[in-house]
Amino acid sequence: MRHLTAKDCLCRNVKRVLEEDRPKGHIDRFVYAVFADDIKHGNFCGLATPCDTSLHPNWIFADLGEHRPLESVSPDDPLNKVLSRFQKTHRHALPVVSSDGYFIGAVTQESLLRGLLRKEHVLLQESRRLYQLAETDRKELVIWANRLSRLHEASRSLLNVLAHTALEDELLQMGIDSLAKLIDAKYGAIGILNAEGGLAQFIYTGISEDVAKRIGHPPEGKGILGVVIHDNINIRLEDMRKHPNSVGFPPGHPPMRSLLAVPISHASHVYGRIYLCDKTDGKPFSEADELLSMSFAHSLSLVLDNAREIEEIRSARQSLDYLAHFDTLTGLPNRELATDRIHQSLAQAHRHGGKIALLFIDLDNFKNVNDAYGHNVGDALLKAVAGRLSDCVRDGDTTARLSGDEFLVMLPDIEDEQDAAFVAQKVLDVLTKSFILDGKEIFVGASIGISIFPTDAQDFHELLRTADTAMYYAKNRGRNNYQFFTSRMTTAARRYTELEQHLRRAIEKNEFEILYQPQIESVGGDIVGVEALLRWNSEVLGKISPVEFIPVAEETGLIVPIGNWVLETACRQGKIWENKGLGDLKIAVNVSSRQFRDKNFINDLDRVLKITGLPPRMLELEITESLMMQDLELVMATFMNIHDRGIHLSVDDFGTGYSSLGYLKRFPINQLKIDKSFVQDIPQDENDMAIVQAIISMAKSLHMRVIAEGVETEEQLKLLQKFQCDEIQGFIFSKPVTPDSITEMMVANHKLCIEALHEQ
Repeated sequence: MRHLTAKDCLCRNVKRVLEEDRPKGHIDRFVYAVFADDIKHGNFCGLATPCDTSLHPNWIFADLGEHRPLESVSPDDPLNKVLSRFQKTHRHALPVVSSDGYFIGAVTQESLLRGLLRKEHVLLQESRRLYQLAETDRKELVIWANRLSRLHEASRSLLNVLAHTALEDELLQMGIDSLAKLIDAKYGAIGILNAEGGLAQFIYTGISEDVAKRIGHPPEGKGILGVVIHDNINIRLEDMRKHPNSVGFPPGHPPMRSLLAVPISHASHVYGRIYLCDKTDGKPFSEADELLSMSFAHSLSLVLDNAREIEEIRSARQSLDYLAHFDTLTGLPNRELATDRIHQSLAQAHRHGGKIALLFIDLDNFKNVNDAYGHNVGDALLKAVAGRLSDCVRDGDTTARLSGDEFLVMLPDIEDEQDAAFVAQKVLDVLTKSFILDGKEIFVGASIGISIFPTDAQDFHELLRTADTAMYYAKNRGRNNYQFFTSRMTTAARRYTELEQHLRRAIEKNEFEILYQPQIESVGGDIVGVEALLRWNSEVLGKISPVEFIPVAEETGLIVPIGNWVLETACRQGKIWENKGLGDLKIAVNVSSRQFRDKNFINDLDRVLKITGLPPRMLELEITESLMMQDLELVMATFMNIHDRGIHLSVDDFGTGYSSLGYLKRFPINQLKIDKSFVQDIPQDENDMAIVQAIISMAKSLHMRVIAEGVETEEQLKLLQKFQCDEIQGFIFSKPVTPDSITEMMVANHKLCIEALHEQ
């Protein structure tokens, strides 16, 4: 008999499909042959297996197979070559392609098993014929025995090589049928156990379906068969009724006498049992029958053991697939899966004229939570936020985590923009409520940008970009709000990018300069200090207001090197004035929140004082009030480091933040600076007058000096003098000027002081 080839074992469940089709709605056990253009005459592209379609039921067939190289076998390849190809490629199915490239069919490990079993049937029939001849001819009996031995070996080889085949009922049925015929048994059964020890599969032969229905249930394994399982031993009985563990048969069960039962086990793990009853010739089962059954059971155990390993591999692959498409922290879809879903929704919207809204969500002040409470609390916050976001959307919507504290919500099939606004407001409302994490009450808001297809964008990348732009616009509008994308935002985004691009080269191109605004004693009028104010004159963009470029520097982190440059330049200038004998002129330098929190801030401060030679007592750092309330322990530690060096600390824009007096008195602060928003409306606004007077009174009680900025009129000056404000800064004395102008003012002020001394 010739050897089996690939064309003898073609899979019956092969379905031809086009590469743009999707498997959804098809039966998962099909192997799909994927073609381009036409399923009969088009180019063959590859195979998609049931594993592929179960993992990705919504992917098109082109995507299911595109990541794998096209592997195939020839129709005349022998089975050992086909099996070798399976082992090398680890594929579930291989296409069978002729030498001229024509797709003939596909082979699977299951179809190979079927082909081998069909061959086994033929061999059995041939063996039976030879057995009958051998009864009268011993020579022919030897031939039959040799054939039977080969059949036995073929059976073992068959089961050993199919390490990647699931045991379906039909395959087990063929196996028990073959074994029962091989040893002339009337009845036989295979029982496969589940993890709990119950029967997962029970396949029998020799009993009709009607009789099986009358019996009602398979053997429970409480009698002799239970001994086989529990003790992992063979049992061969001439009369099973005499065994001490016999429990008899249920009503309707046909009478059985002799028994051969073997466990299906591997490495002390019992997977099930095989039993056979009553030989057709009435004789008891022989030792040879037992050996053959044991061999079959052993081979079957190898398959089961490998099937278990394959299931573990499959589970691991599913886990990897989950990791590839879902965020491990929050359980939400990640960027890749969100992108795929949005692409699908856009394709539908293009076909049916629908609308899609994309909400780009960025948490406000999340970095402060991480800095203040650590990453464990930060991670817990992200998970809690993900849960609240999921509660805000419909089942058909997509909520995803893009990265860090950035989330995305995609709303397909919206009626109008108000649907998106409703969801955005719902998100803001649920995120405004506090989170209790690790025993701490944490507040976090969100800035949301909304982009609409097809109004604002025509494809995924444009939709994401415009939503991102709208989100940044929401942040610039005060945070904790949502904004729809407009063309004006595009202009603003381009301006932002333009400023960032030129800002990165401003220091090396020497485009920055510092102007100084005098700070005057309210009583006596002496210049006691100057505030260093940064100005930028770009050679390309011209003069840029600090109001415009400072926020860009803050967001991009450029404020750190720029702030260090301002600090060093101002300290150098202060040392020049000291060397000219103009006294201990206080040099006030603003420090941004990002610069203050930089891990190298104190080291940079020490470096600047060392290389410039400015005495620390002449330097005053201005810190915003709101910065003091973020991560109090870090701020306090940094304040004490600054204070211990003899550097003065001033709270800038005081009155616009939310610091409590309880915290304020704990900080080593030398001065409060009253914000110009309170100064500009006195004496007309009684409320502002009361606030200014209260700040001055409070500062005095805490032994702090007070300076008022933005003083422009005589009325403002007189009131501040009346309230005993220590220092004044504003246009009434001088606008910000160059270092040379400050030098002239100081020299003139110095001469007046000398003349006054002479007059005395």
